[in-house]
Amino acid sequence: MDKKIGVITGCNSGIGKITAIELAKKGYEIVMLVRESEKSNAAFAEIKQASKTDSVKLMFVDLASLASIKTAAESIKKEYSKIDILINNAGLVKRKEEKSADGFEMTIAVNYLATYALTNHLLPLLRNGENVRIINLTSELYKSGKVYLNPQFSPEKFSGDKAYANSKLLVSYFTKELANKLSSDSITVNCVHPGVIGTDVFREYPRWFGKLVNLFVSKPADGAKPTIYLATSGTVENLTGKYFYKMKQKQTAAVANDMALATKIWEHTENITQVNFQER
Repeated sequence: MDKKIGVITGCNSGIGKITAIELAKKGYEIVMLVRESEKSNAAFAEIKQASKTDSVKLMFVDLASLASIKTAAESIKKEYSKIDILINNAGLVKRKEEKSADGFEMTIAVNYLATYALTNHLLPLLRNGENVRIINLTSELYKSGKVYLNPQFSPEKFSGDKAYANSKLLVSYFTKELANKLSSDSITVNCVHPGVIGTDVFREYPRWFGKLVNLFVSKPADGAKPTIYLATSGTVENLTGKYFYKMKQKQTAAVANDMALATKIWEHTENITQVNFQER
């Protein structure tokens, strides 16, 4: 039997790293899609040691660069003939406004545009997988998000918290629209809020802030459970286009239910990224 292949972004720490370890223990071959750093190399060694397997592949990507995402996807295509699970786990919060390599606001670029671009680039391999699942990490903060159909997907005045909420609302819409587009494929697409977890998403904040936050949040091991559940449970194998709060399916708030807007968001994203959906 062919080994199942799981691609996970941002798995050099926190939820992503634990997810990689647990899926490797379950027999998946894991493709770590991470930034090139000592931290990523250390996580690579730790995942192999903790899972007691060598079925872990380290690949580097800059999720703030559409060119880097395309290059990474092409590298995966050269190595593998299929993907069974894609987990868009990577995310960040910016304190100050910053632009990506392509000129987009950084939070939108990494949290949303990278998810959109990587998933679309990898669709040919996903269509070759078995019981294929795409899992997008989002946040309950999507409820306070707003969609701006301009080249930046952003208001004129930058706010780190608002940019994060906006990016997670876009991920929620992306999940629903992609599920519709893949309705004739045997691929499910769902998004999940893992809870308020002590990860390095707040890495740009002062160290004291991170320590304070960690006193009131759950540990990454708890945050990984919903992702692992969505990746492996038979209970959810036929569910698609859904939102999960931890391990429970929930209806999204009205702000994320406008499917006419979802289509406009998709078309706008295609236009500004020049990454198109590939029909079967």
